[in-house]
This record gives sequence, structure tokens and C-alpha cells, in this order.
Amino acid sequence: MTDDHGGKNSFWAEAGIWAVVLALIGLWALSILKWGVLGLYMPAVIAVPICLLILVWISRG
Repeated sequence: MTDDHGGKNSFWAEAGIWAVVLALIGLWALSILKWGVLGLYMPAVIAVPICLLILVWISRG
């Protein structure tokens, strides 16, 4: 069993993750510019039902 931490695929996978993170932060910044404080709270409001579903899923085993 070998670890391929230094291969080409790991670089592109990491670059893809950073691209998604930066895109989400950029979209969040745009929502703050457009809607103000409401845009600041939007990720928390969206996360509530997602967290609730995850907790129900975990509790069902």
C-alpha cells in the first residue's frame, strides 16, 4: 500500500478545493455587497436545515 501525496493528482485536487472555497467566499462577499447584513447572515440561515437533516440522519443510525 502506497501513499500518493506527491503526485500530480493531489496538486489538482487541492487546487480544486481551494478554487471552490475561494468561489464560495467571493459569492458570500457579493451577497454582503448586494443585501448588506442580510447577506452576511445568509450562510447561517441556509445551514440550519442542512444541519438539522444531518442530525436526524445521524440519530437514525
